[in-house]
Amino acid sequence: MRLRPLALLIPVLLLGLVACQKHAPAAAPAAKAAAPVTAAATLSAVESFDEGMAKAKAEGKAVLVDAWAPWCHTCLSMQHYVLNDPALAPLGKRVVLVELDTDKEENAGFLEKYTVNVWPTFFVIDPATGKAAGLLPGSASVGEFREFVETGLADIELAHDTSADPRSPARLMLSANAAQGAGDYAHAAGDYEQAVAKADAAWPRRNEALSNWLFALQQSGDYAKCIAVGRAHLAEIRGASMPAEYAGTLLDCADNGGTGADAKAAHDEAIAKLDDFTAHPPADASADDRADVWNILSSVLADEGDAAGAKHAQEQRLAILEKAAAGIKDPLLAQTFDYARAQAYVALGRGDEAVSMLEAREKELPDSYEPPARLASALAKMDRLPQALIAEDRAIAKAYGPRKLLYVRQKADIQSRMGDRAGQVATLKQEVAGYEALPKGQARPDALADAKKRLAEAQKG
Repeated sequence: MRLRPLALLIPVLLLGLVACQKHAPAAAPAAKAAAPVTAAATLSAVESFDEGMAKAKAEGKAVLVDAWAPWCHTCLSMQHYVLNDPALAPLGKRVVLVELDTDKEENAGFLEKYTVNVWPTFFVIDPATGKAAGLLPGSASVGEFREFVETGLADIELAHDTSADPRSPARLMLSANAAQGAGDYAHAAGDYEQAVAKADAAWPRRNEALSNWLFALQQSGDYAKCIAVGRAHLAEIRGASMPAEYAGTLLDCADNGGTGADAKAAHDEAIAKLDDFTAHPPADASADDRADVWNILSSVLADEGDAAGAKHAQEQRLAILEKAAAGIKDPLLAQTFDYARAQAYVALGRGDEAVSMLEAREKELPDSYEPPARLASALAKMDRLPQALIAEDRAIAKAYGPRKLLYVRQKADIQSRMGDRAGQVATLKQEVAGYEALPKGQARPDALADAKKRLAEAQKG
C-alpha cells in the first residue's frame, strides 16, 4: 500500500506503519511465488530519466517511471512481484521503463518537475510534452498495472488529438493526472470531480477517477470533502489493491477531519471495508497489501484499547508475511518482507526473532543500509540502546539522501534516551546541515524546521 510522506518525518524507531496504518482469521490466498524469469521475458529498465526520455523520443515510445526507494517495502513488492512479470513484457514495445531511486541526488531534477508524495508512484509521461498522462500512487496487481499503462498510452494519443472535446471525461482525466503529477492537487481534484460527474455509472475509468479524486482531496488537505466523497463511493471501488487503498485514504481523512459525526461514520465505514478485505481478500491481492491492512487494523484496535484484538491482527499479519517469505533463497527478494516482519515480531514481543533475521540479512547484503537500519529500529524499541546506536551508525554510513537524514535523527533520539546530550547536539547539527545541503527537488522544508527546533531544544538542555 501507499507509503505517505509523513514516513520521512516519524522515526522508524516507533516501528509503526505511517502509510496506512474481532477479526476472524482470513482465508487468504498464498502469495505469488517468485518465479525465475529471463531478462528477455520482462520489462528492461534504465535508471536515468534523461536517458529514458531520449530513448523514448528516438524509439517513438512513452516513458514509464517507477519512482521508488530502497526502504519502501511496497516498492520492493511491486518490483519483485509485478514489474518483472512476463505478462508485462509486451509493454516494452510501447514504453521505456525508468526506475528512479528518489533518494539519489542525481534524481532530484525529476522531483522538481513531478511530485512524489507516496512511494511508489508510477507515471506514464508523454516525451513530447513532459506531462504525466497516467499516474498511479501505490500498488497494483499485474492486471491493474497493465491497464494503468495502457490507459496512459491512450491518453497520450488523446492529448495530441486536437478534435477531441476538451471537457470530455477522458480529457478531464488527462488534465487531472497532469495536475496531480505536478503537485497541484486542488486543480486535480476539481478535474476528477468533473470527469466523474460527466461520465455515466458504467464508465470504465470510474474506479480510477474515484480513487485518484479521493487521493487528491486527501493530499490537498480538504478532509471534509474527502470524507463526503469517500463515504459516497466506498462501496463502488473494485480491484485487487484499490479497495484497501481507498479505504485507507478515507480513514486518514476521517482521522484528520475532526471529531464530528461525519468523521466518526467515515472512520467506522473505512474500518468495515478493511475488515471485509481481510475476510475476503481478492484473489490477486499481494501479500504485502494484505499484511498492510492487518497492520492498519492492529493500529486502530490498539488506539481503541483493544490489546487482544491488536495482537490478533499482528499475528494474522505475520502469518501472511512468513508464508510469503518462506523458501525464498534470494536475499534481495526475501528482503521485500523484512520491514513488516520485523515490525510484527517486535509488536508481538518476539523482538529477538527480528534481531536474528536482520543480523543474518545484513551479512547477506553487506552493502545495503536497510538491514542495519531496521535492526537499529528493532533494538531501540527493545531498549537495547547501545546496540541500536552501533547499528544506526552502520546504516548512516551506507545511506544517502533524505533517508540518511532520518537515520541521523534516529541516532540523535537514541543518544537523548541514553543521556548523551553532547552527542545528541552534534548529531542534530549533522541533521540540520544535511537538510540544508539537499538539492531543490529533495528539499524538506518542514523537516529542516523541525530539526532546527529539536537542535535548539537540545542546546538549551
